[in-house]
Amino acid sequence: MFCTIILAFFVALSCSKSDDNPDPNPDPMPSNDLRGVFEFKLNESTGSVTTETSTGNSFDILGSGINRMTGVQGNALFFDGLSNNVKGTLPSSLIPNSNLTVSLWASPKAYPIGNGAMLALTTPSTNTGFMVGINKFGQIVVQYNVNNTFYEQVTNESIDRDKWNHIVVGLTPQKKYIIIYLNGTAIKTTNVATGTISWPTTTTEVSIGKNTMGEKMGIYDVDYFSGALDEIKIYAGEATQENVNKIKANYTPPSNVSYSFNIDYSADSNRPTYHAIPDYGWANESYGLIYQGNKYHMFYQKNEVFLGISQQNWGHFTSTDLVNWDEQNAVLWPTPGWDNFGIWSGDAIILQDGTPAVVYTGVNGIKAGIGTATSTDNYNTLVKNPNNPVIAGAPSDVNMDFRDPYVWFKDGKYHMIIGSGVSSTGGNVVYYSSTNFNNWTYGGIAFQGNKANGEGGFWEMPIVYEFPNGKDMLLVQKTPDATPAVTFYWIGQFENGKFTPDFATPKKFEVVNGFLSPTVTKDTNGLITAIGIIPDEVNAQFQKQQGWANLFSVPQVWELDVNNDVIIKPHPNLNSLRGNATSFNALSITDGGSNYLNNFNSRHFEMEATINTGTVNVIGFIFGKTPNNEEFYKVSYNMTTQEWIVDASNSSLNTQVRRDVRKGAYAITPGSIINVRVFIDGSVLEVFVNNKSHFTGRFFPTFANATGVDLFATGGTATADVTLYNITN
Repeated sequence: MFCTIILAFFVALSCSKSDDNPDPNPDPMPSNDLRGVFEFKLNESTGSVTTETSTGNSFDILGSGINRMTGVQGNALFFDGLSNNVKGTLPSSLIPNSNLTVSLWASPKAYPIGNGAMLALTTPSTNTGFMVGINKFGQIVVQYNVNNTFYEQVTNESIDRDKWNHIVVGLTPQKKYIIIYLNGTAIKTTNVATGTISWPTTTTEVSIGKNTMGEKMGIYDVDYFSGALDEIKIYAGEATQENVNKIKANYTPPSNVSYSFNIDYSADSNRPTYHAIPDYGWANESYGLIYQGNKYHMFYQKNEVFLGISQQNWGHFTSTDLVNWDEQNAVLWPTPGWDNFGIWSGDAIILQDGTPAVVYTGVNGIKAGIGTATSTDNYNTLVKNPNNPVIAGAPSDVNMDFRDPYVWFKDGKYHMIIGSGVSSTGGNVVYYSSTNFNNWTYGGIAFQGNKANGEGGFWEMPIVYEFPNGKDMLLVQKTPDATPAVTFYWIGQFENGKFTPDFATPKKFEVVNGFLSPTVTKDTNGLITAIGIIPDEVNAQFQKQQGWANLFSVPQVWELDVNNDVIIKPHPNLNSLRGNATSFNALSITDGGSNYLNNFNSRHFEMEATINTGTVNVIGFIFGKTPNNEEFYKVSYNMTTQEWIVDASNSSLNTQVRRDVRKGAYAITPGSIINVRVFIDGSVLEVFVNNKSHFTGRFFPTFANATGVDLFATGGTATADVTLYNITN
């Protein structure tokens, strides 16, 4: 009884103080009623403006593209996580300052690096305003100012990606609490100071889809929201359970979210059209190529809210033919705990009981461990092993990084190698085995490299693959030291957790370095098929402007020749890309000649050439050529030096892109015939030589008319038959 009297006294005292000092923007005492104040329905079908219903104020929709999709009522806005947000102002005098309820619907596609705002009513550095958003784990973050003091609340629960979630936040200083609801359930309630919510004096800046606190990482803002937002409403009144139920009852959200967006790359002549590439954002390191559920799956390092390494996740592509790829929703994401800093590379495998599974690297910011996950829906989703990490950290006999597991099943058990190194010696791979895919036994260093021989201090993305003749290939990627990253391999035997090579010095996988971290599987016809990454190697500002970074190669087929050297061929399914053909037969390529291809112009095509090298010293191709030769990209073979040369020195006037010259040794007998297949796709070059070797390159011209294609020779004459295939994929 005494407590009740005291509580009544303080409530009355609080009311008395409020009456003595009336608020400039009064709102009702908490009650069972809500009064709608502002509403963003985001329901327009076209245009770059959305309207706040109550005031009629127009708000600009900003970003590289404006995309609408099906929402919980009518349309919703899609936010790319890199550039999209809605901006405008509201009169501060109309915003509730003691009893505020905010309701919105959100379907995150990706979690941000920082605190991405769904709705921000804030002016930076003023200790005023309110924000509701999510953090890098998808947890709801509410930032608010009461009595000009900043506070922040974070939920333990996360918002599900790729589905509609109803979020309600009630901030009620008069009753001294803030409450957060997710899908109708109160998930956090916290006391707040008695007083009023602080707003700017006249107008309050509004940002939908981006926080206004200015979180950055390098040149990138990391406080954007990625996904869809709809039906944002601001009320005066208390967020009681009854009121939240009433709000939610007005909506029947779709059970499945299909992100509809159309990014216009028509002005980006560097953007590939038939290579596997995400819709936007950063891609790196392909892995886990596998056939399951009547389609191929390929995973990769992904970040669509930041064009670089930070809080990365697993992207997912699917294909029925290894040529045409569809991007799916991300399948693995960092969560609080041992993998909170990022989901790094790994591999995919079908377990012996038929369960699709993966192994992956998890990083906590200090060290890396290895986890597993399984799928019940053909890799559309993955569920992490509750016992993760299955390998907590690197073994004691290595002291370098520890990542990128590769797994296979043979002789009744699962085998795993992981990239690592010994700082005093060089890169290596370590070995683990398991009979159940859960409990892994360490088996020591499987193979040790020597950095004194140029083999690098650390190895990543290792592969062990058995060819039909019983020989094993150990393929690794040497991380950059004084030289670029490079992929090389040994052929030998992997037995009892140890690899024994047939030759001491590794062989470079590429003729001219530019192709990295291939992932490999057998296709449905039994062909050993691989796809790797072809990095941009350009300035970060350039990537930010284009909105995407890196891509993946066309599929290639691996075989061993009689000398147990790896032969690399274009996959036969690539023929399905061919459109109209233009042929030139018995061309005579002479020193100083030009226009052998009758003014052929394209940035997306395949060239097939049979060349009799005759008496030439140099025979080559020109791509991306402007009519006046301001820009041109040269790929040639030098008979004297016996090497292929990829010359990008004149390929672009932009100093932010690579303009180097790269070379690779390759033996061709002067006067012999060579067969070359060249794939040009925007900024991408892929070359297959004699159906046995491969190299790649990149070029980024600035002129829209840098589309010319030609042949050239120096020091003699060659002849050629050339067929050009348009590709309009």
